[in-house]
This record gives sequence, C-alpha cells and structure tokens, in this order.
Amino acid sequence: MRSSEAALLAERSSTPELSRADVESTATGVAAVLRARGVRAGERIMVCGDNSAEYVIVLLALVHLGASIVLLDHLQTPGELRRCAELAGVRWVVTDADDDIVPAVGRATFAALVAEGAHSAGGGEPLSTARWYAQPDGLITWSSGSSGPPKGVVRSGKSFLDNIARTRRRMGYRADDVLLPLLPFSHQYGLSLVLAWWQTGCLLVITPHRRVDHAVELAGRSGATVLDATPMTYRTVLNLVRQRPHLLAALRGVRMWCVGGSPLDRGLAERFQQVIGRPLLDGYGSTETGNIALATPTEPVGCGLPLDGVEVSVRTEDGREAEPGELGQVLVRSPDLTSGYLAAGGGITALPPGPYRTGDIGYRDADGHLFVLGRYGAVHRMGHTLYPEALARRASEGGAPVEVVPVDDPDRGSQLVFVVADPQERDSRYWRARFQALMPAYEQPNRVVVVKGMPLNNNGKPDSAQLARLAGRTVARSPVTPHPPVPFPERVEALRAVARFIRDNPEPLLDVLCEISPHKAARVELASALAALDGAEDEVATHRPGGLSRLAVFMSSNVLCYSYVLHLLIPLLYTERVTFRPSAKVADTTRRLHELLAPVHRLPVEISPLSQRRFVEGPVTTADVVVFTGTYRNAEQIRAQLRPDQLMLFFGQGVNPFLVLPGADVELAVTDAIRIRMLNSGQDCFGPDVFLVADSEAERFVGLLTERLTTLRYGPYRDRDADYGPLFYDSALETATEYLHRHREHIVHGGRLDLRERHLEPTVLVRPSDLRLKLDELFSPIFNVVVHTDPEQLRSFLRTPHLNDRAMAAMVYGQDSATTELLSRRHLVCVNRTLLDVDDGNKPFGGYGVVANYAAYGGKRVAEPLLISKAVADHLPVAAEAAS
Repeated sequence: MRSSEAALLAERSSTPELSRADVESTATGVAAVLRARGVRAGERIMVCGDNSAEYVIVLLALVHLGASIVLLDHLQTPGELRRCAELAGVRWVVTDADDDIVPAVGRATFAALVAEGAHSAGGGEPLSTARWYAQPDGLITWSSGSSGPPKGVVRSGKSFLDNIARTRRRMGYRADDVLLPLLPFSHQYGLSLVLAWWQTGCLLVITPHRRVDHAVELAGRSGATVLDATPMTYRTVLNLVRQRPHLLAALRGVRMWCVGGSPLDRGLAERFQQVIGRPLLDGYGSTETGNIALATPTEPVGCGLPLDGVEVSVRTEDGREAEPGELGQVLVRSPDLTSGYLAAGGGITALPPGPYRTGDIGYRDADGHLFVLGRYGAVHRMGHTLYPEALARRASEGGAPVEVVPVDDPDRGSQLVFVVADPQERDSRYWRARFQALMPAYEQPNRVVVVKGMPLNNNGKPDSAQLARLAGRTVARSPVTPHPPVPFPERVEALRAVARFIRDNPEPLLDVLCEISPHKAARVELASALAALDGAEDEVATHRPGGLSRLAVFMSSNVLCYSYVLHLLIPLLYTERVTFRPSAKVADTTRRLHELLAPVHRLPVEISPLSQRRFVEGPVTTADVVVFTGTYRNAEQIRAQLRPDQLMLFFGQGVNPFLVLPGADVELAVTDAIRIRMLNSGQDCFGPDVFLVADSEAERFVGLLTERLTTLRYGPYRDRDADYGPLFYDSALETATEYLHRHREHIVHGGRLDLRERHLEPTVLVRPSDLRLKLDELFSPIFNVVVHTDPEQLRSFLRTPHLNDRAMAAMVYGQDSATTELLSRRHLVCVNRTLLDVDDGNKPFGGYGVVANYAAYGGKRVAEPLLISKAVADHLPVAAEAAS
C-alpha cells in the first residue's frame, strides 16, 4: 500500500503519502511562508480544522517557528470560536473553513499554506522543536466546559514535549510502528500522538476518525501496529468485527490497542480481550496535566502506573490518604502541569500551590496501579454527565441560594433534588418554572424543596448531611416525575405567537412560500401549520418525550412552513436547542422563512450554512436526535455515521397508490385524484405514483379525469386563482421529461412541455396491468393509470418488495375488503379520502416501509409511522440503554 520511505499516509488529502524528508521540507517551507507574512515566535496562532496531512504539517511548522499554538475544535460554534480567539488574543487563524471565523486577524487555509510551503525554500534547515520548547505558552487547549465556558489551558512547550518523552518511554514506541489514532488532533490526546510520531520516526496514518468502518479497513491495509481511540469507538470496532469477521485477521498486527478520553468499563475491556485476543491498554490524563498514568502490554492493569516523575495520590473526602482499593479524589503532582488558565486580556492565571485536584474519583491497588471511575460527584442522567455544584450555581441565578443533592434511587435512577433557600417560602412550582427558564431539560430537578434558610454546619457552610437527609426524605415519600409533561412550558406562548402571526399576517409568509409553490398550495400548507401549532402542547403532553439537549434537522425541500413547525418549533417544547440545515434546492427560501419567523418566536433554533458532509461532521455529532427528510440512499449514508445512542428519524418516499375498485364513487375519486396529485403542481410527497383502477371503472374514471384536467388554470405561483404552475425543481422536470419520453406510447392526455416556461401540462398515461411496470417517484403532474382486471393480480402487485419497502400510505375508493385489509398491514389506508384529509401534524404518520420512514438507533431500524415526540419517547431511552 505504501513505499518503504513513507512517514505519513492520509486518506482524503492532497498529499496522500509523504516521506519524512517531504514532511520536514514542507513544514519548514510553511514556516518560511508564515515568517515572510510577519508571523514571529511567540505569537498566538489559532489552528482550527479536521484531521489531515495538511493539519499535521502546519502544526509542525508552527512548532518549528516557536509559535504559541491555540488549538480549537472545528466543530465548535462560531460564537465560541470567536470568544476563545479573543480571549487568547490570536494574531492569525489557520483553518479549513471557507468563512472568516475570526474577523480582523490574519487568515490562511491549511491547503494553501502547504501548497505554498511545498514550493518554498525552507533554507534546507532541519525541523526543530527548540524554539517551541522554550515557549512558556507554547500550547493553549481548552477544558471541557462542564462547569462553565471552556477555559484556555496554557502549557509550555517544555511541559508538553517532556510529557511526550515520558509517554514514549512508557509505551515503547518503535521506528517500525504504524500509528493510527482515531481521535481529533485538536485535543491533548490526539496532538500528543502526532508529536510522539514525529519524535519516534515511525509511520502515521490519518483517516476520518468518525468513520470507524473505513478506519478499521485502513488499519488492516496499512499494517497498523498501534491504535488509539475512545471506549465508544472500540465498541464500534467490536460490532464491525462481528459483522465482518475477515477484519479480525487483518488486525492481528496491532500490538497495542490504547484507550482513553473517558472511563473504560470492565465489560467492554473483557469483551475486547475475548474477541481481539489483546487487552485494551487504558490510560489517564487531562488537558491540564498531559498523560498521568498508562498501562502497557506487559502490565495491562487499570490505567497503569504513574509516569516517571509524576506523583499520584488518592484522598478521601476527609482529606486523608486513601487505602488501596478505597475510593477518593485523584490528586496529581507533575512537572508537566499547566502554567495556568487564560485570563482576560490574554494573561495567565496560575494554579494554586500544592497538588493538582483533577476532579476525578478513583483508587489505587496495592501495587500502585491507578483506576479512574469518573468525575467526582458526577451524576449520569438522560445521557449527560452532570456536576451538582455547577447545577447549583446556574440554578442560583434564579434569585435564591440553591443546593443540588443527587439521590440514588434503585427503581428510578439518580434523582436531582434542588433545595432552595427562599425567605418568602414561595411555592416549589414557582421555583421549578424559574429553573425551566434557566436550564436545559436534562439539568432540571426531579424535586424542588423550599426552605426558609439553608441548613449550615459549624463552619457556616451548607450542611451536606442535613441536605442529604432532607433530599432523601423528599424522594422517598413522593413519586418522582422524571420530567414535566411539557419540558419547556414557557415556550408554548412562543408557538402561540407564531400561530397568531400566521393568522393575522399571512401575506409575508405567502410571499416567501410562493417562491417555490403556487398560491393555493401555500394556503393549504399554512392551514396545516396552524392546525399543528394549535395541537402542539397536547401532543407533547400526551407522549411526554424526555428533555433533549440538541436536535439536528435536515429540512425538506418542500412544504417549508409546515416542516418548520413540525420539525423545529414543536420539538423545541422538549429540546434545548435545534440546528437545521436547509435543503440546497431551496436554501434561500428557507432562510427567508426563518428570518421572518425567528423574531416572532425568539426560540433557540439555528440555521446552518454547512454542506451536508460538514453538517454531519458538526451539529449532527452533538445531537441526541437527528431528523432527516430526503432520499433513502442519503439517509443510510448518514445513519452509518451515527453513534449507537443517537436516534435518527427518517422521512422518505412512498408510492402512495391510489386505488379505484369496483363500485367506487368515480366522481369523488376523480375529484380527490386531481386534488392530491395536482397539489403544488404535483411536487408533493403525498402525490400518488400510480393509480390502480379496476377495468369496470377505468373508462369512466379516465374520461372524467381528462375532462376535468382541461379545466385547470395554469399560472405563475403568485396567481391566487391558478390551479397549478411551472415545475420548480430541476430534478422533477428532468425526471418527468425522461419518463414521458420513455412511456410516450401510453399518453392519452397532455404530455406537452414548454421548457422555457417549465410548464408541463397535466398528463395521463394508461396501460394494462399485465405490462411490467417500474414505478418511478414522480414529482410532477403525471397521472400514471394502470388498469387491472383481476383482484388477485392486483393484490400480487401490492405484495411486491418494491411497494412493501415504500409502504407509506394508500387511498382506496370502492369495495374490496381483502385488498383494503392487505394494504392496511403496511400502509396508512384512507378510504374515500385523500392523505390531505387525514394528515394530522400532531399524530404519527406513515406506514411500515423502510424506504418510506423509519426510526433508527444502534444499528437497528424500526419502520413505523412517525411523530417526532412519540418516537423520542419510545426509542431514545432504549437507544441510550442499548448503547450503555
């Protein structure tokens, strides 16, 4: 796969293979380019991008320059990136983004710098770490932000490089090793591996670390010997090996499977040893300290022993040294410790003297091996790790002192009791409402206890023992409601404001919607949106979805206002924040719609300008639930990249057959056929792709249909009286043109197309059912009529895999109980009514076809009618439990 000279292999890079000499000359060339642009040693340079060969080369160039490297995760929000950049006082930004992340500073892209550096005379000088080693603020990374905004952690170049030297000695990296890290290089763990690679002189393989399937395949092909990843990634590796047993042999060359980033549970470690035949080598470190302790192949016990020169102690709650096996807080003394935290103005606030308190809980065995269990005082709830002291500080912003007491309940999990010291002794419901306005749903209390004054101990501090007894009694005597019927009840008024806006002032909305659909269709859409808004509170109260932190939505390309209500506004009654990506086909129109409605509701919903790939790599990765409207193929590609605990809801395509059976009211059937097929000029997912008409009714149905179609009025979208208009979507126009050309011999009405106007006449095709029929999804005013003579032949057609996979809804006119019963097994069946008549935005919709709709988590798909609130209530707890 590679040449013997290769030092760096990178998928998806302009430089897929580089020798060590190539890397060195290009990195020193980039340093020369930056120097020529005025970058000097000690200047703070922000580096923000995804893993790539270019990223690594730029890092080495900045080390060579002796810059102060400010690393930021490219998946952070623009606002947070700007905050961090301003706090650090960066002078330059190197990024792979197209936009200006931080205005008014120098900017360069990785690709451009590397391209220029490859042709720049670097002076032939060897790459050196000496200047960076001497920098007191050589590296600035960021804390997790669990107790407030992320803090800038300042490390000297010396502390970072010395820590890597200790790590190399412990792990025994060799020049013939092949390192494949499945970690972001923008954090301490990933960056340390990059510099360890350079110092060792081995081979580094770079792959998209979120695509574990690709990475595992590449590990086999590249001969990887050392892998580093998080526990969650290794769970995925085990699942892949189970599904693709051939990978196991390809991975036999891996001699060290290293794990970090979060605590490793014993079950995963044991399962990995059984399946792979080698242990997971756990390690412990932090942004502030670098690596602290590491297990090795010869001593794979816990997180291993502390590194040379690093001292670890475990202290109990009363401050004494813990006995072997006794839990306590982990404290560290290390020569590699951070210099301190960034202060306003770019200065550094030093740490207090004494050992560093990690905030983690763990123990040591009799031989000194360290075992770390998690955060000190952490509470795991709704898929989040919460810290009671941080919650108390945030809750106190409501206007009174608050203490948060977690209570373990064997039946209901960890319960959060908020004790409020309120001299006025206002009702607990008053304080619950205050907390709901301040905090996301997953941080809100199970119980609120109001006391006149906070119980204090002899030192004047809140008495933890009294608080624990008070909280325990409260939980024991009263049933706990994990979350209110509507987690964010204060937002109901925002939805009502949107409804009033639509009712009182529809013209601005119609003006936006008529950019992509006829005026009549836009009015129908607004009516549906209003009905859904009116039923939103009852919907959420009925299904009681648990509170979500984030929802990521891929918006549809039509019915924009209705989708905005269903997929964004209603979920905000139980979701802290929603981020959505408009369909590229209607991005400008969607943006205008959002700009019109956002000032009305003022809710935390954010429109994302990212491409689909970057949206998947960004907002989707932090979402609890992902909503995707689009093609099945794209949905499957996105589903493959999700974590096992994420829930994905897919709204796809159905054939939506329209059946005219013997004894049908043909006049009603024709009226409804035109109403549903011509909705939005045929560009609506409710439109039937096939009209299955009994031969006894066919002549009258087709005759009346063609007669009625001739009376329809064509006009521009803003024409209030037009029945239909031009085709807006290029794909719909192209598909319709090709389809009609291919089946032109079956056209009995219409078929004329004015390409300049994009005007396709309503077209009727008629064919017998004995022809082999391929059902295309038609987003156009085409009536595809198939005449059948035999009920059993019809039922055989309805059983075909193509229809079953696309089973969403069916419309039936006439009498045939056997056919109706068959359809109802997989479809939503409307008898003598259209989908428009039964559509209720506050109830589940759809059928049981996997191409039509599904809920998915942990590699499992459940094809069923979907309503977001119900799906969240039904599936998200199961997904979280399965993932754990």
